[in-house]
Amino acid sequence: MFVVAADAQKEVEKLVAGLGLPEASSTGLFDNAHWATPLLDGAVTTLRTYGLPTLPGGTRVYGHRPLRLLCHLMSLQPPARALMGEPSVPQFDQLLADLDRQRQADKDTLLAQAHRAMANDSQEVLAAVQALFGGEKAATAVEASRQRPRNG
Repeated sequence: MFVVAADAQKEVEKLVAGLGLPEASSTGLFDNAHWATPLLDGAVTTLRTYGLPTLPGGTRVYGHRPLRLLCHLMSLQPPARALMGEPSVPQFDQLLADLDRQRQADKDTLLAQAHRAMANDSQEVLAAVQALFGGEKAATAVEASRQRPRNG
């Protein structure tokens, strides 16, 4: 999972909204508001919190491939090397072909993928990552990111 910088959130949300994929949402009185769009094998989520949440609000990208696709679409230079847990660096044309196939997929399946990505706390994030990417390897990547020191 990758957290989108606050100053880029609106741009990412606008770009994702224009991809032609369904968006799942969940809002309620005195509850957090969620929006999630499936993207390739992951998702892009936005969480707006009310009160004292355990997970800060913001926009997040689940998955290496969705992150790389967004970087290309936003004319940003994606990482040149494979990231931790990423088997290889995909080509941009392959990501676009996979996006085109996803646009043709069953809407209910896509919405279920989006709902899996909605999370209110770190345990739900871990469960979402495991549901989207599978088992122990995904859990290890989430745990490793928790242990890394944060820079300023």
